[in-house]
Formats: sequence, C-alpha cells, structure tokens
Amino acid sequence: MQLKILENLKKENVEIYLEYLNSCKSSSWETWETTYKTYCNNFKLFLVWFQKNYKNRFLLSKDTLLEMPGIIESYRNYCRSLGNSKRTLMNKTTSISTFYAWCVRRNKIKYHPFDSKLDRLRFTEKDKIRSSYFLTTEQILTVRLYMQVESKKYDLQDRILWELFLDSACRISAIQSLKISQLDLENGYFKDVKEKEGYIVNAFFFQKCKDLIKEWLEYRENKEIKSEWLFITKYKNTYKQMTQGAIRGRIKKLGKILGIEDLYPHTLRKTAINLINNLAGLGLASSYANHSSSGVTSKHYIQKTSATEIRNTLIVARKKLGIF
Repeated sequence: MQLKILENLKKENVEIYLEYLNSCKSSSWETWETTYKTYCNNFKLFLVWFQKNYKNRFLLSKDTLLEMPGIIESYRNYCRSLGNSKRTLMNKTTSISTFYAWCVRRNKIKYHPFDSKLDRLRFTEKDKIRSSYFLTTEQILTVRLYMQVESKKYDLQDRILWELFLDSACRISAIQSLKISQLDLENGYFKDVKEKEGYIVNAFFFQKCKDLIKEWLEYRENKEIKSEWLFITKYKNTYKQMTQGAIRGRIKKLGKILGIEDLYPHTLRKTAINLINNLAGLGLASSYANHSSSGVTSKHYIQKTSATEIRNTLIVARKKLGIF
C-alpha cells in the first residue's frame, strides 16, 4: 500500500503497524514473501477501514480493546458485503489476531482483545467460491496449440506461464518470484525456489517449456532487456517484476480459450498434481506437490471419483466374488 494512504491514518496506529511490520520481517524472513506478506496486506486493509469508521481511535487504547470483539464482527460484516468468502474472512481475522498476539508478547497490551471471544466460522463445500477444475490432457494441448497459432494475441510469457505451472506444479508466489539466476536451463529446473511455509524446492520443467524459456532469453538479449526476474512487465520504460495479479489475468485469458471464464493458476497446479497421481500414484504426487503429507494431496488435489465410476468398480469386485 502506498505511503499516501498510511499518511492519512492516525500517526500512532501507523507507527505501531510499522514496528510490527519490521518485527515480522526480521523473524520470518523465509515466509515474508508469502504468508506474512498476506497477513500484513490484510492488516493494512483493516487499518483503512478502522480509520474511516472509528476516526482517531488508537488500536491499543483501553476502550478500543474492550470493544474489539464487536469491532471485528462489524469488520467481518463489511467484508461479507464486499463479497468476501468465509475463507477470506478467516484470513483477514487471523491477520488482525496475529498483530494483537505480537502486541501481547511485546508487553504493549496485557491481553488479546478477542481471542476465544468470536464465534468460529464453519466451512462446508458450499462455501467454496471458486469453481474447481481438473483440466484434461486434451484441454492442455488445446491451449498450447491455440497460443502457438495465435502468436500475435499470446506472447512468450503467456506460453511459458502455461507450461511452467503445469510442469512444476508450483504456487503462484513461487512462479512470480523466479529469477534468471536460479535457472539451470540445461538440466531443466529452477533451483532454490521458495515455496509456502519457507520450503526450498526445485521447480522442474520439460522440453516444451525449456524451448520457450530459451527463446525468451534470446528475445530479451536481442532487445537488451535487463531484469533479474523471469516474468516481467514494462512500466514507464522500466521493466519490473510481474505482479501476481498480472499473472492471474494472463491465466484467466488462457482459460477463455477453453470457455472457462474463471481459470486460476491454482487450477493448473491441481491439474498437474492430479495427472501425476493418476500416472504414478499418490506418493510421487505428494512429493511433486511439496506437501508435508499425502493426506493434504489426497483431500484437496486429487479429482474425486464419480458415482458411476465407483459403482462400476464395485460391480467388477462383486463379479470377482461371485456376487452378481
């Protein structure tokens, strides 16, 4: 968030926020670009709302702390009015809770103002806002070939993003942060890639993606484009790191080739993991996804078997047992 926005907020709140920000960065360097960056950005959104609705009140004043459970509930209602999902509400509440937990540890307040005082948000399958897709091999190839033919409409970065998400199964934060210095083109991977929760992994890619990356590097050299980032955008004659929003926009554009209006990068990650599971089993799929356990992979990243497929499998099993 721009400093201009912070300048419009209460000085004491900005100061304590910046102190918290600095502390988070020093103690959580490995997850700064992922988990904590999200927490801090969410907290900034709360600060702006708090300033608008509670004027010049201090975040740590006695009256604010006493009223905080009700303040958080009002903020939740505001976020719901914007269309935020329960999952987003939970993430935003967690970012505020993390701030107050830090304040307790630093002896800035004596107690957490809303810990165990809010009704817990309960999640069901109906609360999923995004549609979940598992792309087929045919769909993957359709997008690849369509971009190849419509080369004026889709650039090299579009094509590399498509291949790299499906090859590596990395999250968007890892893909966005890739640097040229991490590239081992000959052996087909990016080294020392920072994933969720601070895991350092290799991001693999294969021949089609390798050819596209090589072409992209040659293009950059010919155009004398100087940047440490693999994915870039030009802004006022300067090349900068491509934002996650820009990457999502590109993937959404590619989804329209298939008639899918809401295709997200995470869909490509789920698709890649699911295909590996189908070919080589859950163990390799879980390792490929960089999950801490195969349970996470099985629950969230593997396409569920349809009722018809389950029934047909049962028929085969019953026949083997002599039950018709």
